[in-house]
Amino acid sequence: MSDSRILIVDDEERTRTFICDGLSALGITNDAICVSSAEEALAEAERSHVDLVISDVRMPGLNGLDLVRFLHQLHPGTPIILITGYSTRDLERAAIGLAVHTMLKKPFGLEALAAAVKDALRRTQPAPSVIMPPSALEPIIRQMNLLKRDTGAQWIGLLTAGGEVAVSVGQIDHLDSVLEHLGQNGWAPHMTSICEECACFLYVQSQPHDIYVTSVDREHCLALVYDRRWQGSRIGAVWLGARHAVQELARVLNVPPQLAAPQALALPQVANGVPGIEP
Repeated sequence: MSDSRILIVDDEERTRTFICDGLSALGITNDAICVSSAEEALAEAERSHVDLVISDVRMPGLNGLDLVRFLHQLHPGTPIILITGYSTRDLERAAIGLAVHTMLKKPFGLEALAAAVKDALRRTQPAPSVIMPPSALEPIIRQMNLLKRDTGAQWIGLLTAGGEVAVSVGQIDHLDSVLEHLGQNGWAPHMTSICEECACFLYVQSQPHDIYVTSVDREHCLALVYDRRWQGSRIGAVWLGARHAVQELARVLNVPPQLAAPQALALPQVANGVPGIEP
């Protein structure tokens, strides 16, 4: 039995009971927290950390999408599953834009519930393996959240030269495959290794994601990820936003100012898995 803290939000008692009893029967958790409104859910999330939130979309007061927006501010890394009996294209688009992990359409069975919950918990990002001073962590996260807000990125990660995720904000489907793709192509070490005279910026089209990578210093680079299915190319806006963010991140990381801003916009042509980069 897992000790995961799962918060269930639905104004219908029958649905709350079904999910709670189902999670217990599936051996996932016996300690699910059940509330009947988004307002109660936010109060619970403020009191203590939760590992996963499962919420209905249509509820009196704040709806499920409103709840997602507030939860992203409180706990940016917490995965969220939305459930609804009224799925529409606009709703799906909004959910993807908010980096909702999964949408379950009512009625759903225990098999679908188990698959969604186990996948969400498995993809929950562990604590960073890269040790950073506490004094540096808070301003870095703040700056990355500002960049996420200004550019509309679904996920932003500060990567080390070795490709490890030091800090991240946001969520996106198939993050594991994105990180694997970054690692296989060696973008993080390559971007940091050529950062001797100026910072560099890389844009790569990769189904179903658009990935932007910019060097910060010889030890770090920044990756921004978008879902191409719903978000159009925004290379200019990302580049402009990244210029300011890199300068602020470099300041926190004590990087010399002359290395702290992307100097040129690279439009790579990817061939045989090797991106072209223009310094």
